[in-house]
Amino acid sequence: MSKELSYKEALTRINQIVNRIENEDPDIDELSQLVKEATALIAQCKEKLENTETEIQSSLEKLN
Repeated sequence: MSKELSYKEALTRINQIVNRIENEDPDIDELSQLVKEATALIAQCKEKLENTETEIQSSLEKLN
């Protein structure tokens, strides 16, 4: 992927990929590309969630 998507955009794209795999029966080459894209997006979302959790924890610790 060339640009980083927002969390919401990434989830939308992941859902589009899943829908395409489930309903459009892509050929093996396209399936491979779709799975690679979805995997990269999932990793991006996971990283965003972990970063957000760290930021929230840090903010809450400052309140104590």
